[in-house]
Amino acid sequence: MNVDIKPVYEGNPKHKAPWQPDCKGSLCPQDISLERAQELLHASVVEGRRRYAVDKGRAFFAQQYNIAKNRWHGYPTSWKDVPAAVRRRLMEAGAVTSREIKRYWEDIRKRP
Repeated sequence: MNVDIKPVYEGNPKHKAPWQPDCKGSLCPQDISLERAQELLHASVVEGRRRYAVDKGRAFFAQQYNIAKNRWHGYPTSWKDVPAAVRRRLMEAGAVTSREIKRYWEDIRKRP
């Protein structure tokens, strides 16, 4: 990963409504703008080659798809798919509560 270049968020149409034909993936909430997605990426917790962030109690996962330009795309994920160490770090930082984690443990489509 090129650490000299700040990570840049670029959306992927398969995570935007309406769902693209023959594409799998969770839909990003409509209240997450490109600007907000970039903020989440910058505030994310790095775990290996992945990044995790939280917004309104919802977990987001980012993965790098262009190493040379440090480009990332992300999408919502359930808390059960977030590593326990990352959940702990986010709770200790005050970014999420145990109640919010329980609320979005499996169902990431709930409204905040």
